[in-house]
Amino acid sequence: MISRPFLSSIAFRLPFAIVFICVLVFSLATIAVYGLQRAREEMAAYGLQAFSSLAKASLVSRQVSDLVSSAPFLMNATSPYRVSSESRSVVGQVDVLLRAMQPESGEKAVKGFASARIVELLETIRNQTTTLAADADSAQQHKAEAAAALGEIATGRGIADADFRRRLNGIVQSASNSDSLFQLGELRRRYVAETTPRLERAAPDVRVSAAELAPYERVFEAQTQYLLEMFSIRAAVARLHVVSRDLSHATETQSEAVARGLNDDLLTTSDVLSRLLVIVAFAALLVLAMAVLSIRSVMRVSRGIVSLSSGMNALAEGRKDVETPSYEGSETELVRLLEAFRAFRESVERVSRLRRTAEAAARTIRSTFRNMNEGIALFDPRGRPITMNRRVIELVGWSGSARKLPARKFVEPIPEIEPALLPADEDRGALEDRAVLRHRSKAGRVTEVSLSRQPDGGIVLLARDVTDMDRQEAEAAKAHRLDGIMRMTHQVSHEVGNMIGIITGSLGLLERETGFNDRQKRHLSRIRKAADRGRSLAGSMLSIGSQQPIHPGAVEIGALLRGMADVLEIAIGEKCRLAFDIAEGLPAVLLDPALFEQSVLNLCLNAAAAMPEGGTILVRSFRNETGVVVAVSDEGVGMSPEAADKAFEPYFTTRNEQGGAGLGLAVVYGFVRQSGGDARIHSTPGKGTTVELWFPARAGERPITTPPFP
Repeated sequence: MISRPFLSSIAFRLPFAIVFICVLVFSLATIAVYGLQRAREEMAAYGLQAFSSLAKASLVSRQVSDLVSSAPFLMNATSPYRVSSESRSVVGQVDVLLRAMQPESGEKAVKGFASARIVELLETIRNQTTTLAADADSAQQHKAEAAAALGEIATGRGIADADFRRRLNGIVQSASNSDSLFQLGELRRRYVAETTPRLERAAPDVRVSAAELAPYERVFEAQTQYLLEMFSIRAAVARLHVVSRDLSHATETQSEAVARGLNDDLLTTSDVLSRLLVIVAFAALLVLAMAVLSIRSVMRVSRGIVSLSSGMNALAEGRKDVETPSYEGSETELVRLLEAFRAFRESVERVSRLRRTAEAAARTIRSTFRNMNEGIALFDPRGRPITMNRRVIELVGWSGSARKLPARKFVEPIPEIEPALLPADEDRGALEDRAVLRHRSKAGRVTEVSLSRQPDGGIVLLARDVTDMDRQEAEAAKAHRLDGIMRMTHQVSHEVGNMIGIITGSLGLLERETGFNDRQKRHLSRIRKAADRGRSLAGSMLSIGSQQPIHPGAVEIGALLRGMADVLEIAIGEKCRLAFDIAEGLPAVLLDPALFEQSVLNLCLNAAAAMPEGGTILVRSFRNETGVVVAVSDEGVGMSPEAADKAFEPYFTTRNEQGGAGLGLAVVYGFVRQSGGDARIHSTPGKGTTVELWFPARAGERPITTPPFP
């Protein structure tokens, strides 16, 4: 299948136009020669045919005249034999006329010659004449039958009465010569009048039998049929005469029809020559139009090629303001060249833009590489430094002069890295897979270092500060551990509560009994006190396990803290001073007010205990992105990181000598977790401690659980 671009190409259009013009010229010449040759042949054929047709028409007219002139003889004929003979002669003449009306083999029929009307009339005459001949033969036969019966009567001796026989013979003789049915009927009546008295019923001397009268009956019957046939013959001859007149009139107009037909054929030939002239003129105009279009196409293509070559030269000279050449044609080659020019110009512009972009990207990468928060250092396969940023030098622990240190020397501040892993001179190093490790400095900063080998054998060292991540992971581990301890505490408190319940129940039954002495009553009283203390301990353990019954409500923490000021000042004593820093517009939170007050009181008591010489206890409340934070800070002795990590665990205390039970912070932690919040401790030895409690902001009537501290 030919593609559309090929049909629009110059390689197709120009050869097609040339071939088309040649084909048109050749076709025009062929049509003209053929048309003129046919016109000459047609004119010659029409001339010959005209003479032939006129001669044939004259012959047909003469024969029709002869046929029409034969009709009076048929009308005047009285003998059936002559009628039959004349009829067959007429049939022969009609057959000759019909054959003359048909064109000879290879002869072209002339329009108007041998019309259907003439043929129809000739067929009608032939059929009627044939029928007339048959009727004449039938009449001749009946006439013969009558003659035979007369002969039998003339020679017969059937009737004895001579006078009676003579009368009957006269009657039948007259009947055989009658030429009308009326006359025959009158003779038949006379015959019946003569024969009726002499039939079988008459006297024997005058009786006549039917057998004797049979010849006479045959004469009347044959003559009757003869007269009927002759009547039919006369009626047929009258009809034939009418048809003959119509045929004569049709033949008179035949010459006019032939002349008109010849005239129509001549007009048709003239029309054909006129159409041929129009075709030749149209073909000439078409050739002229194709030549003009071809010239215009060539000129348009030439201008397009010149415009494209000028544009390409301008691009080759490096000009930047080159416009795309305009071309309005549809030739495939020029259209593709125009598209190629646009693509080439866009490629030049794209390369320029890419070069500028690459330069800007290189500057950005260099700037990013120098200022990125993560450290990166690249070493070649021999351990020599390729490049590194300032951040990696800071994280590893070097100054700016470390940029030229080899790999093994560069990682010396990080003892967790084995120097043998890295390449040095001819030693490739033992590092194969990616290695990740963490280094904690004396200042507490945690650095994560990643070592990986490049395909060419070089080393990539990545370093990043993960101090916050490490702290969050430690806090998450601590929270997980505390949750396990809380669950265990709840299970233990539940079991202890069950046992104490059994003890108090049994003790109640004993106390109802009588007959105990004083000593036994003192024992029962000590058992009651121990059971009550165990019940209280079990309740504290339920609080630690976040299973105590609470009654949450929407609380505005700022107002609640301000209302506790008097109680807190009394609780912390005269040596310590209480300060508040409460933000305005805090959202409401959902918690149990009584347990919240108890928790804040416990934190303030712990802060006062951490400052035996006195100091300031700061109670702060502020809003963060996820809820409300309440922080209690002191200026006391502080705690070590290990002690701060275990501060929320039940029964852990740093005041064993003062008799602390280690349940205060555990109870606070259980209440906060049960309220949907979280808690954490910030403490530095010798600088004080801060305990932060986070509560989610109210969302409907249910607490929300989101990360408490950003």
